[in-house]
Amino acid sequence: MQAQHRHRTPKEAALIKVDLSAAEIPIEPGGTAQLTVTATNKQDHDDHVFLEIEGIDVEWYALPVPSFTIPAGESQSARVLFKIARSSASVAGVYPFVVRVRSLESGASGVQQAELVIKPFSALQVDLTPRRAVSTFLRHTSVFEVTISNLGNKEETLDLYASDPDDGCAYEFEASRVTVKPGCSETVPLVVEPVTRPVLGSHRLYAFVVSARSVEDSYVAASAHGQLERRALATPFAAAVLILVCLGAGGWALLRPRPVALNAFQATPMQVKAGEEVTLAWDAVNLAEGVIRPDVGPVNASVGAVKVRPEHTTTYEFVARGGGRQVSKSVTVQVIERPPPRAPQVVQLEATRRRIHQGDAVTLSWKVEGATKIVLNPLGREGEWPLYTSQEVRPDATTTYEIAAKGPGGVARKSLKVEVVPAGESLAEIRWFRAKPELISPGGSAALSWSVENAASVEIEPGVGTGLKPKGRVEVSPEATTTYTLRVSDDRGNPLTRQVVVRVEESPPPESPEPPSGAP
Repeated sequence: MQAQHRHRTPKEAALIKVDLSAAEIPIEPGGTAQLTVTATNKQDHDDHVFLEIEGIDVEWYALPVPSFTIPAGESQSARVLFKIARSSASVAGVYPFVVRVRSLESGASGVQQAELVIKPFSALQVDLTPRRAVSTFLRHTSVFEVTISNLGNKEETLDLYASDPDDGCAYEFEASRVTVKPGCSETVPLVVEPVTRPVLGSHRLYAFVVSARSVEDSYVAASAHGQLERRALATPFAAAVLILVCLGAGGWALLRPRPVALNAFQATPMQVKAGEEVTLAWDAVNLAEGVIRPDVGPVNASVGAVKVRPEHTTTYEFVARGGGRQVSKSVTVQVIERPPPRAPQVVQLEATRRRIHQGDAVTLSWKVEGATKIVLNPLGREGEWPLYTSQEVRPDATTTYEIAAKGPGGVARKSLKVEVVPAGESLAEIRWFRAKPELISPGGSAALSWSVENAASVEIEPGVGTGLKPKGRVEVSPEATTTYTLRVSDDRGNPLTRQVVVRVEESPPPESPEPPSGAP
């Protein structure tokens, strides 16, 4: 019996169903995420479809395989790769989008909605203008401009602080709490003045730190260093008295070396991850020579800073010498060890076909986790993950392909065998062909069921027909015992058959009438 074809209406052709592996895809800025889209063709014919993403920035995602063919009644999966830059432009939030699978032949489409959730991260920077100012007896206040830059992707509400180790200055912000949007900066004036204003005395340099700290998370903070030089007012009377004292004290007082003083030695920040940057700052008076241990070395400037990158918790010591005196101060930087990298894993390795004829093409596809580079053997081809996710091959003989996923945590491997069979051998496979029941009464019926793979044509004789689906069931009512033959062919016409027998019980012979009594 020949299969009958009829014209499909638009309503019938638009039977494409779309399923997503997740309705919500969380992603860390600077990282990647993946969404699996499964399209099901509910039509009675194969269809070629196109995968589209609508509603989000095209730079946020990539489609390795935007179009593919779905056989009738079957499903096909495709991947959507997401990658978000770690910048303030990637604002944290929920971004809804639509996944559409559209037929390139009939125009039918299926849609599904999902949400891309960009996680927040924080990064602050504090700058001070000017870095150093002077306070005199007549103009004792100095105004600094504190600029706070939000380099993260979420709005930050920050409290501002300023202090010096000796509490020698008073600090007043125009606003002690500011809110900074992602990618923006805010400038807040800061008034600094010394607590004391002596008429006579030497100049004094105060090193202070201005910090901005998140109201919600105290670990989110940044700071900048500044200096204020306090100058005393010397009157003529005071100068005359000073000259008399100096003359009376003699040359010893003039020639006596001044002892060194170490006003401050501090680290910012005091807790970091291994390899992150730490600023060591100091303020010394009458410094002849100094050294910072370990691993920093000698310093000559009385006031300065140096950057270090400790790999483990370290105590830094500043030793200052001058005027026949040696003083030192220490500060400890706590280092949080980084966790070891996770070992890579080959989650999935698939082939579009496991058995082929020589010269046929097979597409290998894979899914890995924790890897940065993919090596496909025995071809020896390399590619960066997640850009290299599939490869078309044409083996001349049976070949075992291996995926080696390389990452910071090691190497993971997984293999798959593609069998190449002779040109005359059929690629079609008959999983089963059976009749139930195999014995029927006259006029009764039996069900023939079958399941085949890789078949280009399917037919059952006698009386069932050709152009059958790869999997099906049909009722038959033979009048006599019949042998049914399932015949399948691959795309090159190579046949494969299997038979079942439906037996029909024989009818019992009619009974003979009993002879009348007394008959011979």
